[in-house]
Amino acid sequence: MSKSLKNFTTIREALSRGDWTPRGLRIVFLLGGWREGIEITDEIVKEGSAWEDKVNNFFIKVNDIQDRASSQKDIQEADEAMERALQKAKDEVHEALCDSFNTGSAMRTISELISEYNSADKSSINTIQTLELARWVTSIINTFGLNGSAGPDDSTIGWSGIQIPDFAKPYLTAISRTRDDLRIKARSAETSKQQITDTIYQSVRPSELEQQSANPEAVPYQKVLTTFHQDLSTLSASSSQDTLAKDILALCDRIRDTDLWNLGIYLEDRAPGHPALIRPVTRELRSLRAEQTSKEESKRLAKEAREQEARDKMDKGKVSPREMFATEEYGEWDEEGFPIKDREGNELVKSRVKKLRKEWERQRKLHEVWLKEQRGE
Repeated sequence: MSKSLKNFTTIREALSRGDWTPRGLRIVFLLGGWREGIEITDEIVKEGSAWEDKVNNFFIKVNDIQDRASSQKDIQEADEAMERALQKAKDEVHEALCDSFNTGSAMRTISELISEYNSADKSSINTIQTLELARWVTSIINTFGLNGSAGPDDSTIGWSGIQIPDFAKPYLTAISRTRDDLRIKARSAETSKQQITDTIYQSVRPSELEQQSANPEAVPYQKVLTTFHQDLSTLSASSSQDTLAKDILALCDRIRDTDLWNLGIYLEDRAPGHPALIRPVTRELRSLRAEQTSKEESKRLAKEAREQEARDKMDKGKVSPREMFATEEYGEWDEEGFPIKDREGNELVKSRVKKLRKEWERQRKLHEVWLKEQRGE
């Protein structure tokens, strides 16, 4: 890369164009190390994005655990395997940084530790242990300058960009809890319409939260909660017992996929018995949605193409095989309308007869299908 070849880009230019975020660029540099230099290839970009997404998801889930910890009594003993994994990671990062500040090795150790945590049985890991692990990961990340001006001793777990605004939490919590309860009841075959209606009227109402936040930025979240309650009340009054559960689930999906998504919030549904995870919409989620949307659009276009092909065949089937060759090109036909002589009175050659017979047979089958369609068979 050089100015003479006009493929030279400064860090400032890359950031100003939006090609990179400061954190994303630092992650790539840290993965490559400082001594050897680094070539920005598609592979290293994917590795950096995957590393950032993994850490992002880890911090979001740990913050959720931390938020719920105040209402849960943690009496579990520490998981020994996780304790060993954390100590091993600490030792390896220390060794890597002592080895001419080998940040690439340190970054991969952090990734491996998070992978081990993700695959562990969470029921055996207590909250204190989880928070200890997360604080250590945060301290290393802060040391590497991946969290703005935060220092290694900062008490906040995680990095910027993953926090739910405090003024939005009361509304989001109310929406999420109501939605969780309704989804459980709507999926139960034994739940009656009255039980669902009772859940709706027992849920937290927007008016109960109005005094908790005078922040005007909370208004969009309040509107979502208000609309949610209004739509639930409408469904409760208008839907039948047979359709209410389906209507409730569709509304819950809309709240997750549209109303809150447009506010930068996503409710990640988890296994039965676990509340939905309230999380910000991240680059990874946007990428996954774009991929899913693309797949759905491809399926839609393929379906439309098949349907159009079927309609074309049906339209073509309107023509009787007796009539398809009734043109000036031929001078004589048999009793089925198949041509046997051309307009000059010459018999058709065998190769042409063979080709026309195939076309005639195809048209006969299409016409039979069309006739059945007209008779409603």
